[in-house]
Amino acid sequence: MDAGTDRVDAAPAPDAGPPAEPDAGDPPAPDAAAGMTGGLAGVVTRTAMPRAGGVGHLYLAVFDRDPVTNRDTAMVVGRVIVEDADMSSADAAIPYAIDGIPPRAEPYFVSGFLDDNMNAGTDPETAGPDRGDLVTLEGFGSPTVTVSSAETVAYDIVLNTNLPF
Repeated sequence: MDAGTDRVDAAPAPDAGPPAEPDAGDPPAPDAAAGMTGGLAGVVTRTAMPRAGGVGHLYLAVFDRDPVTNRDTAMVVGRVIVEDADMSSADAAIPYAIDGIPPRAEPYFVSGFLDDNMNAGTDPETAGPDRGDLVTLEGFGSPTVTVSSAETVAYDIVLNTNLPF
């Protein structure tokens, strides 16, 4: 990782036992049961115009379900914070990597936002986007990616929306 990247340890792997509720997803893949994990790596770009200068902390997280539509039940599987990311230029490309993702057949949900007004706080457990932050959305939800083995999946993230509320 580049200097200026503050890696936050991935959250503990979800319990390999039965799901807590019917929509909790498929059982873990054999690699996950063996304790092996995969990851995501790529670059973060933007298509939306920043409203507060385009320089700030970049928060990226992988969830077991969509945090947009399942805000109270989505669990973080892995995350990273890139401090002082400069996305002010239209051609900015910020590299990232998230390790420690348990493989599974069902897709994970990716969430990302740029806090260029620097008011998300410093605790990654409670940080979240607010009005005007650049976020990544696919329709009215989060983009998905499948990590089906203990390998790193190439996955680029696009911040394509200014949060309107």
